[in-house]
Amino acid sequence: MRRAVENPREPAVEASSRRRSFFGKIFHGTGWLVAAPFVWSGAHRIKRGWSLIGDLWGALRAGPPRDNRFMTADRGAFDIAATAVSYGVPVDQLEAWLAARRRQTARIAYAAFALAWLFLLGWIWHALASPWMATRFTSALYFLPFCALFFLVAFYNALLNYQIRSGRLANWRDYLATPGGFWPN
Repeated sequence: MRRAVENPREPAVEASSRRRSFFGKIFHGTGWLVAAPFVWSGAHRIKRGWSLIGDLWGALRAGPPRDNRFMTADRGAFDIAATAVSYGVPVDQLEAWLAARRRQTARIAYAAFALAWLFLLGWIWHALASPWMATRFTSALYFLPFCALFFLVAFYNALLNYQIRSGRLANWRDYLATPGGFWPN
């Protein structure tokens, strides 16, 4: 049973009682073909997907919110006394927390560095041992993101360790140019 087609300018008319032209009879029901291509191609879903990806990328770039309770003084030096007050703990407990975090970042840095070298050696072995085929290059490329990821995790934790060791905020250039010990401890 067909429903009445409503048009605000005309009274409701049964769809079956309307007369159609010759072309209307032939092409009846194929109106979606002549609709805008973006309507039936799913472009609105693709646009929503791109919007979601953009929102997620923005959230990823923003990172987690900074803890405003950790205080720094001039030139990025840690203000231990003010930070202890803002956290509501004694100074010696905050120093114990920083020492524990320093040991943790050193362990993570060394473990990630070892994993990075293992993946790099696995990558080299796979590149040399795989047969000469078209897929050799692409299969060898699959290892590289893991190598890079573990090297970056190791470097990031070594930088955090250096910041805790030196008692100030430092960027990666300061860490690489340090005259002191480079390795985390």
